[in-house]
Amino acid sequence: MTLKKQTDKLWRFAPAAFLLAGLMPEYVAPFFTAIGFFAVLKKRISEKKKPRFGDLGIAILIFMAWMVVTSFYSSSALTSLASIGLWILMFSGFWFFTETIDSKEKIDGMIFCGGLSAGIAGAIGIGQMLLYHVGDKIFEGLSNAFNPFWRFLNLLIEKLVFLLPDFIEANMASKTFHSFDTRACSTFSNPLFFATVEIMLMPFAVYMFLNSESRKRRILGLFCLLLSFGGIAASYSRGPYLFSVMVFAFLLLYGGKKALKLVAVGGVSAVGLSFVASGVIKRIFTLLSGNDISVNTRKNIWDAVFDMIKQKPVFGYGTGFDNVRQMLHNVYNIKQPHAHNIFLEVWLENGIFGVILLAAVFVVFFINIIRLIKKGKTERELGITLFASMVGFVLCGMTDCIFYGLKPLQYMMMVLGLSQAVFTLCLNNTTEAKHECSLNRKQFFH
Repeated sequence: MTLKKQTDKLWRFAPAAFLLAGLMPEYVAPFFTAIGFFAVLKKRISEKKKPRFGDLGIAILIFMAWMVVTSFYSSSALTSLASIGLWILMFSGFWFFTETIDSKEKIDGMIFCGGLSAGIAGAIGIGQMLLYHVGDKIFEGLSNAFNPFWRFLNLLIEKLVFLLPDFIEANMASKTFHSFDTRACSTFSNPLFFATVEIMLMPFAVYMFLNSESRKRRILGLFCLLLSFGGIAASYSRGPYLFSVMVFAFLLLYGGKKALKLVAVGGVSAVGLSFVASGVIKRIFTLLSGNDISVNTRKNIWDAVFDMIKQKPVFGYGTGFDNVRQMLHNVYNIKQPHAHNIFLEVWLENGIFGVILLAAVFVVFFINIIRLIKKGKTERELGITLFASMVGFVLCGMTDCIFYGLKPLQYMMMVLGLSQAVFTLCLNNTTEAKHECSLNRKQFFH
């Protein structure tokens, strides 16, 4: 079998992972990228070739190496090991994507699967809220039977947890899945994680809607976009409400008629939500009351976090959520497991060097995005899409520690892996790569 055929065969796992990771339970989703990773690793070993990580991959690996260093003085070896293992597992998705996405057609396939995943997850979230309001009228107990969608599997996992050794149970932040009956979780365990991934995938639905030559695919992209809006609204997560508007505003950088189409879709969606889901609007205005529990809780958390940072600003408390959780619980009497901000959490765990290294990952990404946008019209639209997706992730990370969730971290790695594949394909300076990356519209869409 030729190298090209081997790569194409392995490639089939990539769009499946991008589509299904958002729809499967958290404890199943990582296996999709892990399977692809081991297949690529096996091929690389047989070929005796070095892996290709790109600038982004190297930046992530350096941050992960620092996580290993700070784990040596962590007070919880088990949670340190779990955190490092989680990042390694999710990085497998990054590398898998960079190794297999090597053509314009494959990029198109990934965008399609990302937008489709946003639409399906959004539809499930909307359905959950409809059942919440009318389900018990149809059948008692139906209102929350499918929120989260994998509730029946979650209950089974909860029973299995109690079979774990005592020392593992003692270090778990929670032994049961939280219940959010009045807020849609879709296929996620948490409405905020659901909203975060919807915001990350919404730009791919926009790309389908605006750029597909196929009329059917454009219509499908529009439906996926509207369903992702509905899913974010059904999550009742106010931070993501505002962040989704900001991400949508970034997508207006498409310019021209495409921007006008987005303005029209956004306007109709806002009016529709104000009539159909007035509770969404009311929930936003509770932020202005001064008595909002979520806002006041975060203020108390961040006051404690900055006090903790003052005590150990350089090296932090060591890798692992349990270090922060124990301090918040036992010293500050705050019953929250993390800092509710990805950069503050990393500062607490890995010190100022950890924050710098994490920020460097996003800086490398944004520098390459700028280079991509300057290449040409279609590259510019790709760059805007990837930029908006990652901005959505970072914004959601300002009000919650989404590294605490498996699927948000997995999608961060997958989007970064897709981005690195695009950068490798389009920013390579060789003559062959320049010819391959001219990204003619008729070649790109099929």
